[in-house]
Amino acid sequence: MRSKSTVLLAFSLVSFLISNAQNYDGKSTLTDVKQATEKEKKKNSKKPNVKNVIIVYKTHFDIGYSELVQQVVHDYRTSMADKVLAAIDVNSSQPKDKQFVWTVSGWPMKQILWDGQAPERKRKIEKAIADGNLAVHALPFSMHLETSDPEDLVRGLNYSSTLARKFGQPLSISAKMSDAPSYSWFIPTLLTNAGVKFYHMGGPQVNMDYGIPPFFWWEGPDGSRLLTLYNNGYGNDELPPANWPYKTWLHISMTGDNQGPPSPETIAKDLAYYKSLGINAKVGKMDDFADMIMKEDLSKLPVVRSDMGDVWIQGVMSMPEATKLAQNIRPSIAGMDELTTIEKIWGIYRPDLHNITAEAYENSLLYSEHTWGLANQHYIKTPYGKAWEEMWNKGLPPQFKLLEQSWKDKADYINNVEKLVTNPYRDGVASLADNVKVDGNRIVVYNPLPWKRDAEVIVDTRLIFGNDFVSLKPLDGGPAAAVSHEYSAIEDKAPMSRFVAKDIPPMGYRTYVASMDKVDAPELKSDKNSGVIESPFFKATIDAKRGRIVSLIDKRSGKELVDANAPQGFGQYFYQRFDYKDVSGWLDKSLYPKYIAHRFCFASYDMPQDVPYSSALPQDMTLDVEKSEIDVKAVMTGTIPGPGLPQKVSISLTLSGMTPTADLEVSWQKQPDSWPETAWISLPFKCENTKFRLGRIGADVDPVKDMVIDNSNHHLSWVNSGVAVYDGTTGAGVGICSPDAPMVSLGEPGEYKFDKRYEPKKPYVYINLYNNQWRTNFPAWIGNGQRMSAKVRIWAFDKFSSESSLYTPSMETRVPMQVASSKVSNGKLPVTQQGIALSRKGVAVTAFGPNPDGDGTVLRVWEQGGISDKFEITLPQGAKFVTAQPVNLRGENSGEPIKITNGKLTFDIHAYAPVSFILKE
Repeated sequence: MRSKSTVLLAFSLVSFLISNAQNYDGKSTLTDVKQATEKEKKKNSKKPNVKNVIIVYKTHFDIGYSELVQQVVHDYRTSMADKVLAAIDVNSSQPKDKQFVWTVSGWPMKQILWDGQAPERKRKIEKAIADGNLAVHALPFSMHLETSDPEDLVRGLNYSSTLARKFGQPLSISAKMSDAPSYSWFIPTLLTNAGVKFYHMGGPQVNMDYGIPPFFWWEGPDGSRLLTLYNNGYGNDELPPANWPYKTWLHISMTGDNQGPPSPETIAKDLAYYKSLGINAKVGKMDDFADMIMKEDLSKLPVVRSDMGDVWIQGVMSMPEATKLAQNIRPSIAGMDELTTIEKIWGIYRPDLHNITAEAYENSLLYSEHTWGLANQHYIKTPYGKAWEEMWNKGLPPQFKLLEQSWKDKADYINNVEKLVTNPYRDGVASLADNVKVDGNRIVVYNPLPWKRDAEVIVDTRLIFGNDFVSLKPLDGGPAAAVSHEYSAIEDKAPMSRFVAKDIPPMGYRTYVASMDKVDAPELKSDKNSGVIESPFFKATIDAKRGRIVSLIDKRSGKELVDANAPQGFGQYFYQRFDYKDVSGWLDKSLYPKYIAHRFCFASYDMPQDVPYSSALPQDMTLDVEKSEIDVKAVMTGTIPGPGLPQKVSISLTLSGMTPTADLEVSWQKQPDSWPETAWISLPFKCENTKFRLGRIGADVDPVKDMVIDNSNHHLSWVNSGVAVYDGTTGAGVGICSPDAPMVSLGEPGEYKFDKRYEPKKPYVYINLYNNQWRTNFPAWIGNGQRMSAKVRIWAFDKFSSESSLYTPSMETRVPMQVASSKVSNGKLPVTQQGIALSRKGVAVTAFGPNPDGDGTVLRVWEQGGISDKFEITLPQGAKFVTAQPVNLRGENSGEPIKITNGKLTFDIHAYAPVSFILKE
């Protein structure tokens, strides 16, 4: 076992090698690397045309990479803060432009100023911020940004803006991410709509660079343009590229992961270097560069309008259960906040939850932060095959337990969100049910989405209605709803019931009571012998012998949706185990050869080279069919044998009799394994002239036309809503959304695939269930024998539309109805009522609650259908707001107040853009 000092030395060596873009052949010493660095500097020291340089000093922030999370945070609050203060103090007698200025992102700065900070240290830190020697840029930290929800990212801007307002500083107009940030074109939309004007994109330097210009306008889906400086590395060079046409340059001098500031002497050396070249250099902020460069002629600067897939995105699915929870719980943060605000308008007492909301958004954002665990895998050998099984059976040694602890730290962020939000949200719905004016027992169904909709509801009816009822009747009139009773296996009672609640008002509710009214059941068919199940909308044929769905017919159009001849069957659980050739081939194509350390961690630590690639599909499964009052279901169960197996697998398909949807669910049970592995839900659709549309964060994109950057991730895509597959000629096709597993491959399975560019040819979608591919600090083994599962909803459409074919049905999949029962008889609310209503679908309400940037109530909507038009919002009955002050995403005024008339607010909305207001009474 290695001593702590040995581990730290090994990590320091690896960190240095990773954080320097110099050749390392596995034999060079640190001295060799440093000499090579100096040689490179001299080679680039020819006097350029630049007249002014802004020097920005920063360290790369990893939370839980160099140490466990707690230790990293502790170090920033103590020893690193002291080093920074010392560097500031040493240079404090110099003229202002020669003093030490330290740039840090928003969230670590918040940690440094935590309530438990030592008073004397806190006083010095606050003075440094007020004096401008500590500069906080706009973003909270580096992120896998595309894995977030939009409001998470908006709230992440608040750390920096709150500090700026507190210390009398202007809000930063610059932002930066390094190492492994997502390159979603949501970044220019987010930052530009927040008043940020400049962004430094520091690439994940081990990966092939993107071939984009070093300086450009980056255009987001809404048309926002953000001034962007790009290079493949944490920071950048002292001098610009040879053809740099501007008088101003920004040199970002970065130390490695959590290493803190450079030595105080560095400033004098850097300034002397530029003076020797006749360049006026100043130590400052990225804001200073933005102010200076934007005074120059940028009219010929190229425009890049493209989304870019995160090349490390596969790593997030190394935590399938935590990621599933993230996808499911995140909508509840805004849901809780919005319902609380609406209830207060309706006269219901609700406690102040704004601190809970803020903490939930913070933890949700931390789950998207780019660090996922310790860097131990760079130098700890992981055994394979029998050696792995022996180690696992004996119990993990300390270094592996430490790894698992670091992964748990990451998962705990999203577990914290669930703990913070679940009970207050449920209490809010229960309070709503209590306040409805009904003398008897009732169920109240609340719709968190801002449009009227139908959706299945699951509720415990035993305690509120008993078992002697046939249907559930809405008290505002209309037909009763059929109920499917889910009987207990122990006694002949129905503790749970399912029904489809119809016409639930936008962000409003409807009240139901038990009824003996008979309801016409939908026409549902099932035949176990033939494997056929059928609803009014779909007809499916199941082949349990081959463990697949061989046919799914859209009965409204008569079209077959399944390609029965695909190599993997529709709905199948497809398992893959990769060999040394797969791994090394992917490394050769995706990483620069000089990054030896990464090659060790992926393949060279004793991975056997004589074990071939293998895959497995379920076969000879057992079929059961079930028919209820509202749907029909086929379930296949079985076991997959083979290497890394067996795994218990079940595949179910449910056809609703009430809504035009088919719900697929795949579950599996596996033991942890260090071998490179992955699994998918295979969805080979049948479609001519295939086109895809991906519902990514902030906008839906055409992966061929809107993701055109070389060497970005073309084989694996993160989706915020869903995927549409359709005929480019007729527009007819299929939409899917998994509320549990948001990463997909198009055309073919995408693990260990890398191409400069890739265009999917086949109408096949593969939903990734888990993988351990990117194991620099992501989990290297998955599962612990527990049962895991993922759902996929499927629907058909006649002609593709971003709103009706993709966004709306996806959100109705991701955001379930909320339900509560009550016996309280002193309520005052009507039996049904709408909350916030929009003039059309395709627009998200991402915030309605206490303003995180000051006083008042923030109302934020985000266009998602790709339409620019005049838009109207109807506020909840009883709202007393009279004006709406337009603000940007950081709460700064951005226009003249708009009058609210008869509870309605009218304004212009732009495709894929946010609009925010502070509502005032």
